[in-house]
Amino acid sequence: MDEIAIGSWDRSPSLPIPLDILFDVVQHLPIQSILALRQTSRSFYAITRLRSLWALLLRTLVQEQNIPIPHFDGKSLDFLSALELEQLTCYALALRKNWTNPDPDAKREIDFYKPTEPDSRIIFMEFLPGRGNRLLISVTMIAQPRKYVIQCWNVAIPQPVCIAELAHMEGPYGGVVINDDPSSPAIMAMQSALTEILTIDFEEEDPESAFVPLSSIDGIREIHLLSGNTLVTRHPGNGGEVSLWDINDQPRETIQLVNPSLLQNDRCQAMHLRDDYMLIIRQQTVEFYSTIPRPNIIATPGAPISYPLAQHNFQWRTDSVNMSEQVSWDAARSHRPSPINVVVRFGSIYPWPVNILHHFVLTPNPAYVPERETSLYNLPYLAQPTPVQTIGSPVRLFAPSSVALGRYGTAVWLDSHTEDWMGPSDCGQRLAGRILMTTGESSNSQHSPQASMVFRVRDDDLWNKVAIDEESGRIAVGYVNGSITLFEYS
Repeated sequence: MDEIAIGSWDRSPSLPIPLDILFDVVQHLPIQSILALRQTSRSFYAITRLRSLWALLLRTLVQEQNIPIPHFDGKSLDFLSALELEQLTCYALALRKNWTNPDPDAKREIDFYKPTEPDSRIIFMEFLPGRGNRLLISVTMIAQPRKYVIQCWNVAIPQPVCIAELAHMEGPYGGVVINDDPSSPAIMAMQSALTEILTIDFEEEDPESAFVPLSSIDGIREIHLLSGNTLVTRHPGNGGEVSLWDINDQPRETIQLVNPSLLQNDRCQAMHLRDDYMLIIRQQTVEFYSTIPRPNIIATPGAPISYPLAQHNFQWRTDSVNMSEQVSWDAARSHRPSPINVVVRFGSIYPWPVNILHHFVLTPNPAYVPERETSLYNLPYLAQPTPVQTIGSPVRLFAPSSVALGRYGTAVWLDSHTEDWMGPSDCGQRLAGRILMTTGESSNSQHSPQASMVFRVRDDDLWNKVAIDEESGRIAVGYVNGSITLFEYS
C-alpha cells in the first residue's frame, strides 16, 4: 500500500494527471479535504497513503510554516513511516488550529501542586527543553521559615508527579537558570553562597536524592544564562561585569564583557549566546559582543576583556524583557541567523510599569557572512531592534504580571484586562497570548493592539507566573499561594 507504481498511475485513462502535478495540487488542500479524498476511490486511497506525500505535506504545511510538531522529540524523519508522518502532520495542524483560536479549548486542566506550608509562592517556572517535552521546573518560596523548594515535575502523565526536589534553607538564594541545550548533562545552575551546576538522575526513585551536583564556583554572583557548557553571570558589585564560564570539570572564567560607556550596575534583562558572539539587553541598552578571548591591550590579571561591538539605546528604561530566537525553516536551510523576538514592558515614572507590551525584532544582518568571525564589520544582526507592534496589556497597581515567550513565536502573559468578561472590577486576571510575526510576515491580526488568544480569565489576582511549551501545547501557571495549574491544548 505504501508503494504505488507512478507509471501505472500516469497511464490510467480515468486519472490522467501526472503524480507530481497531483502532489502539487494536494499540498494546497486542507488536511480534512485530503482525508476525504481518500474515501473516493482505491487509487486516491493508495495515493493518500504514500509516504512521499506525507513527507511533502509535513514539510510544506508544518515545517516551512514554523509550526511546532507535538510528539516529535527530535526524531529523524527519514525513519518514520507514512502513517507516522501523517499522524505528526495532523497533530501539528490540529494543535495549531486550537492554539491560535481566539478562545482555545483546553483538552486537560489539572492542579498538581498545593503546598501545605502557609505563605508559599511560586517564584519561577520553566519547561525543560527536549526530553520528550515532559518536564517542568518550579521554585517555591516559603516565607516562614524562609525556604526555597526547587522541584522537577513529570507533566506528561495523567497525574503529574515530582521526580526531583531540592530544598534550600541556609544562606542567600540568587535564583536558578535552565540550560537551553537539552543534550548537555548540566540541567540547571543555582546561586546561593556559591554557584552550583546541577543535573538530575532520572533513574533515582527518591526525589530528594535526584538532584546531583556536577560542579561549583565559589562566590556570590547573578546567574543569567546557561547554554551547553557555558554559564553567563554578572558581578553584583559596582563593576557589574558580565562573565562567561566554561563549566566542564573545573569551571573557569573564559572572558569578561565590559561596557565602559555606561554604569555596569545597570541590570541585565535578557541574553542570547551563540558560537562567537553574545547579545545582552540591559535596562536601557542592547549590546553586541564577540566572545572570542583575546589578550588584553593592557596586561591585567584575570580573564580577557571584550568590549561592545555595537550598541543601541532604548528611549525608556525597561521593566521586563523576554527574548527568544525564532524557529525559522528558511534560516536553518540557508545557515543564516534567525530573527529574534523581543517582548518589552517599559517602566514609568510611577511605581508600576506601562500598560503596553512592545514587540521588537532583532533582524538578521543581510551583509553577515557566517563563515567569517563576528566583528564590528560582520555583525549577525542589525544593532537597532525593529518595532513591530504594541499590545494592550493593562496591569493594576501591585497586581502580579508575567510574560513567557516561546521559540515558535508564541507570547503568553498575565495581566489585569478582564473588563470585557466581568465588567469594571478591582481584581481579576487574564491569561492571554499572541503569535508574533517577524518583520516582513503578515497576519490578519498582526497590527491589532489586542491579544489574539485568551486562554483563561479569573476573578481574583492569584496567578503570578506563567510558563509555555509550544511543542506539547502546554501552559503552566503558578499562584501566589504556591499552587500550579497545567493547561493542555493538544
